[in-house]
Amino acid sequence: MRALSFREILVTCVVIVCLICSAQAQDQQAPQGGGQQPPTPQPNPQPQPQPRQPAVTPAPQPSILNNNQDIFIRGRIITGAQGGGPPIIEVRVETDGGQPIGFAYADSAGEFNFRKNGFNADQTVYVVVNLDGFKPHRERIFGGFGGGIYEGSLNIFLERETNSSAPDRGAVVDLKQLRANNPPKAVDEYEKALKESTKGNRSKAVEGLQRAIKLAPDFYEAQHTLGVQFLALQKYDDAEKALTRARDLSPKAAEPLINLGSLYYQRGEGQLDAGHPEEAMATFEKAADLLDEAIRRSPLSASAHTTLGAALYKIGSYEEAETALNKALQLDDNEQNARLMLINVYTKGARYNDALEQANIFIAKNPKAPQRASLEAIKQQIEKVLAK
Repeated sequence: MRALSFREILVTCVVIVCLICSAQAQDQQAPQGGGQQPPTPQPNPQPQPQPRQPAVTPAPQPSILNNNQDIFIRGRIITGAQGGGPPIIEVRVETDGGQPIGFAYADSAGEFNFRKNGFNADQTVYVVVNLDGFKPHRERIFGGFGGGIYEGSLNIFLERETNSSAPDRGAVVDLKQLRANNPPKAVDEYEKALKESTKGNRSKAVEGLQRAIKLAPDFYEAQHTLGVQFLALQKYDDAEKALTRARDLSPKAAEPLINLGSLYYQRGEGQLDAGHPEEAMATFEKAADLLDEAIRRSPLSASAHTTLGAALYKIGSYEEAETALNKALQLDDNEQNARLMLINVYTKGARYNDALEQANIFIAKNPKAPQRASLEAIKQQIEKVLAK
């Protein structure tokens, strides 16, 4: 539920270049005949986490998108729930490296449509659904090209999960309950806004959500979704206001805290880029506090553990960061950004075997990920160090 960019890829590439240059420089300085300590890779100073990446569903070899294609995905989510079908559910569309392409929302009948124009990436596309009470679902998309359009149609059958956490009010919406608690016109505006978001019209979605909130100021779901839309638009001040209001309206909900933690992490990154490290450290600490509270409310959220680990890494709490990141992977072995962050933690502590293991796992799970070339380079440098 976060707005993401190609910045993660660029940051990783920059880190790898630094690692290679550092190792080469130390090789050149080492005297003939030995005695010099081997060069040590340096950790990534600017990692960024990503949102949820549920477990991979086994599937045949996928089709690959060509550059500059339009994507249209239609589908239906089937839960087997009684009483009129599933609630409104968020559907995430991402690449095989976990980079988000966008979001759609399934309606009360479980049906959703996703469209993205001018997609420019030669990668496999996945649909991800993460619904409390059910096993995470991540599925490769199939379809055919026609006139420069990638079209896919699928039915998603969610399997119930035993001993799961209680449903998170911020992630699942029961329309019947919404209409019982809010004016019908406000709920209508909310539904229309979700449809606009599904089409990629985030500005129109924001306008609809604002109309819903004007009609019903205590409409939690509208407030929280408004914060998510502002976050996707990188309007961080507006996102902070909406998410803070959502947190106040539903004090026990974890989702507003997770998104606020992500917001503060991104804000801290911006402060570092602007040359304000002290402000950035305070912002990262604020993110860590919020995410720690979110995990107490929703201990099975892999994304919360990942972002917490990233924030702890930023403030130099490396042992705590490792614990949070390993917990994220324990909850979801395909939370690949936790794996990338662990590489940084391990190289920081000169634990090169552990870093190499995580790099190998990432590449094996994401053979076409945009970070592949960078990780291959870091593997070579770590292997050189371990061979000496």
